[in-house]
Amino acid sequence: MKKKEMTKKEIAFEARMAKQRAKRGYSDRDTWSIDYWFCNTISPMLKQLAKNTHSFQTLDEKGEIIYKDFKDDFSKEESELYAKRWKDLLLHMAFLADEMNEETCSMKNPYEKDFNRIYRAFGKKYGMLGEGLQTDDEKKEAEEKGYHRAYFPEDDPIHGEEYKKTLDQHRAYDEKIRTYRDECKDEFFRLFNKYFWCLWD
Repeated sequence: MKKKEMTKKEIAFEARMAKQRAKRGYSDRDTWSIDYWFCNTISPMLKQLAKNTHSFQTLDEKGEIIYKDFKDDFSKEESELYAKRWKDLLLHMAFLADEMNEETCSMKNPYEKDFNRIYRAFGKKYGMLGEGLQTDDEKKEAEEKGYHRAYFPEDDPIHGEEYKKTLDQHRAYDEKIRTYRDECKDEFFRLFNKYFWCLWD
């Protein structure tokens, strides 16, 4: 699929955001969703650190920091072991950052296609907010007040029960995904807090 070309207005906006990042380290758009910005920024940084680091932290098999005197000499085997443990930890933290990110999380809702299909069919038949299901009294009230009750696929007089079953399954699985992402977030920040002062090269 051919990538959509940006308009002049979009190009100008992107240029302004880039200028802000160059000047102060973040843009206005980054502040609109700091969680999204953080996940998308910290993951590649950790991967780059793991790939290019010239040093390592001395960790035991449980991930606890072993404090050694800099005068201590490491054998080749020890250096390789500590370097691998540190690299693996950095990559694990990057993995958690990717998993807690809604866009890059590997856990996908198997009912997403059905969810979109149902809403498209409902919107095509009754309107996005179910305007076609309004009663005469509701239409009159909408004209007077300027708004009306919203209807959803579950309110479809023919397919409502069928739609509800699928949408309930979609909502339940979405909750599983949110729980998983929360678990990844909690584990990430536990490690981020534990090794914060070690994230340098």
